[in-house]
Amino acid sequence: MIEDRENFSAENNRRRTNRNAIISVLVAVAILITFFLGYFVRGYNEPAYSRKISEIIKLRNGMSVYLSDIDDDDLAKYLVAYLLKDDEYAYYYTPEEYERLLQEDSGNYSGLGVGFFADGTVAKVYLNSPAYNNGQGLKEGDEFYSGIYKGDSNYTVFADKLTEEKSELEVYAEFISEFDMGEDINLKVKRGDEILPFTLTKAEYTVSYVEYKDTDGHLYFFSDGDEIDSKTPLDASGVAGLSADTGYIKLHAFSGDAAEQFAAALTEMRARGRTKLILDLRDNGGGQIDILLDIASYLINDEESSDSIRVLKVQERDAKISYYTPSNNFTGDITDISVIADTNTASASECLIGALNDYGETGAAFSLDRLVLTGQDKQGVYRTFGKGIMQTTIKLKSGGALKLTTAYIYWPISVDEDENPICIQGKGIRTEVAENQVSDADAIARADAVLH
Repeated sequence: MIEDRENFSAENNRRRTNRNAIISVLVAVAILITFFLGYFVRGYNEPAYSRKISEIIKLRNGMSVYLSDIDDDDLAKYLVAYLLKDDEYAYYYTPEEYERLLQEDSGNYSGLGVGFFADGTVAKVYLNSPAYNNGQGLKEGDEFYSGIYKGDSNYTVFADKLTEEKSELEVYAEFISEFDMGEDINLKVKRGDEILPFTLTKAEYTVSYVEYKDTDGHLYFFSDGDEIDSKTPLDASGVAGLSADTGYIKLHAFSGDAAEQFAAALTEMRARGRTKLILDLRDNGGGQIDILLDIASYLINDEESSDSIRVLKVQERDAKISYYTPSNNFTGDITDISVIADTNTASASECLIGALNDYGETGAAFSLDRLVLTGQDKQGVYRTFGKGIMQTTIKLKSGGALKLTTAYIYWPISVDEDENPICIQGKGIRTEVAENQVSDADAIARADAVLH
């Protein structure tokens, strides 16, 4: 069972949050990247395959089902399609998908480093990726055009490969997978009325999840071997008009070396004499729970605890579990925090906001009055996504894995008006301060004003 955490292997003890995915990364074979809190990986030693499946089902909803005559792929698809159909996060990873997921879980990718919206337009160019480092200026909003060429040949994707069964994005992904590492990829994008050519080199890279800005400049952080290093982005401008005592950190996801990168950004911030932090969690759909705990440890403090601090609680079917972080990482150098969020701010990000709120009088000063929101839901309400449930991913004997929802997540201290623990599932986090509901363009300025 999940609570038997001492039996997890070091490699497989991973906990992450699901993201309401709007982009996918173009890799050797591009797949949809989703981040989800509570990502656990575990192996089973039961000799009877049917017993293993029975335990999976009982974990989800108390049923006992024996399906020993169905092979792995068919069994997993059956579980997702029928027995777990009420679970929108249930998913079966093939062995290939699962292996790739573990690789990406560490922040290591291979490909170009371009994220897409479903319509094929560029949603993001990932920091420290080939697409970013080539310096040619591929930008968000660029639309991939009909020409992707292999070598000097006039090979057009749409002319030769586009079918009714596959989207343009799937065709691009398959085409990129045919290239070897180090091979150049020629492509074209449409930007406004212009058709622009680009040459990108397929490569392995470690993605950067953390950016730092202040009035003096802009850095991003990434793994360089066993060390965390920083680079000046192509656009090295700082934040004009930001207060002199304030630093800005953009946290893209709770994945890879994000905790170490975040710590390096805080070190840079302290060295520059900044004591007030604007933490930007827009479009951050979550990640791994251990990274959440590490990042929280730098920002929260509990004067009543000399050992560890509870960051969140979860309610499984038959157990309550609390997750703690060490208390000795809080230095007090960061005195005040404002957080920027939107409707794509989910799961681990929402847990971090909850922890900051609950310890805002003993750690770095924060309350929901300092939350700046830029995103509205379909009803026009400014709030975060609202994901307060946890998924468990169980490694199968086949090498694949099955993901399913297993627990509710609660903030560490807060209770509602009925004295129930706070769970933001389906509701999100809101602010009562009308002035804190702003456009994306005005978010940093408003967050700065909140701190002063």
